[in-house]
Amino acid sequence: MQRGPRKMFDVRHLGLTCADCGAPIEELPFMPKTDRPVYCQKCARNHRRQNPRFLR
Repeated sequence: MQRGPRKMFDVRHLGLTCADCGAPIEELPFMPKTDRPVYCQKCARNHRRQNPRFLR
């Protein structure tokens, strides 16, 4: 089953930075919660590799 492109949320106004490398985050495919860390694309990819629960 093919899905359309993911909706991206502009989060520049929140001033988010990656929890690992500190890079500024401008877009996310979800609205972030305050109780969980947020990662840039590169660091999120590394976290998915480390935790097989999130592998697809």
